Amino acid sequence: MNKLLKIFRYAGFSLIFIALVTMVDHLISAVSNYNAGALSIDLVENNTAQQVKTIGDAKFTSSHLGTYQFKPTLMQSVILSDNGGDGVGANAAFYLVIGSVIVFIAYNRPKWLENLSENRLWQFVGAGAILFFALKFLCFFLIKKYVEDLTGDAFKYQRAGAENINLGVISLVAILSIIYELLSYSRKLKQENDLTI
Repeated sequence: MNKLLKIFRYAGFSLIFIALVTMVDHLISAVSNYNAGALSIDLVENNTAQQVKTIGDAKFTSSHLGTYQFKPTLMQSVILSDNGGDGVGANAAFYLVIGSVIVFIAYNRPKWLENLSENRLWQFVGAGAILFFALKFLCFFLIKKYVEDLTGDAFKYQRAGAENINLGVISLVAILSIIYELLSYSRKLKQENDLTI
């Protein structure tokens, strides 16, 4: 149990640290864009006739994708820099929530781990996955609406997709280590219970 709690604590603090580093890195980028007086985001033009070109047997459809550059306020820079709310914001919020819950359980409710069954563990993993995708969808929807309001509905938000893969991999390792240790622990408890019966 001590090894499990130690891994739990380290993984929780790692996720919180990753969330904070992600947010600080994003804020530095946003302030840099604000000080430069220019922010560029990729958008798609609304209500335009699509141009289709036929090249042999293939068809090419123009999507009217372009770069929208403007002088942002500090808040706009924070929201829109580097897929701010959509990419960084959703990931940082997820890491922060999961990390905080893990640290809370490790320090305040370690007894909860003693009675954890394998089925309950997979329910928690499913709830975590639902939380992750709900945050991603919510942030994307809010940024999309914000951009449409900002541009007077002339453009739609187009997700660029470039996120920091290194921090994503590190956080995935932290989460998978917790799942593995909890799974091993719940199986060990089940075996001990079967032996006592």
